[in-house]
Amino acid sequence: MKTKVAPFEVRQGDTVVTLDCTCERLVSGVMTALNLTGYSVTFAMRNAATGTAKTLTGSATIVTAASGLVRFTFSEADVDTAGIYWGTFTVSSGGAEATFPVNPKDCEIWVHGNTQTAQEAYEAALEA
Repeated sequence: MKTKVAPFEVRQGDTVVTLDCTCERLVSGVMTALNLTGYSVTFAMRNAATGTAKTLTGSATIVTAASGLVRFTFSEADVDTAGIYWGTFTVSSGGAEATFPVNPKDCEIWVHGNTQTAQEAYEAALEA
């Protein structure tokens, strides 16, 4: 995923699913990837309707440090509830942290259920 893409869509229970992100920021008017050599990375996900944090069981990894490419591999428990989520990668080194993407809405994750779309689950959560 670059800075802003269409929503990342999965079905409830999908386990062969990975989410990639290039950690980049605007530097002097140019989108520039952060060199992640020496960094560690984590991934977090929040329900967009309720703000509730999703407990994740997968792990975030640095795929290519020099180009800022990171990846999260979903497990079944990570995608067990239909809805719309916002994802965030956090890279850290020596007590310093940076979050990607900066705007959580730039990493929308739609988990579709077997009988309900992510959008329908989102609307139901707003009404609850």
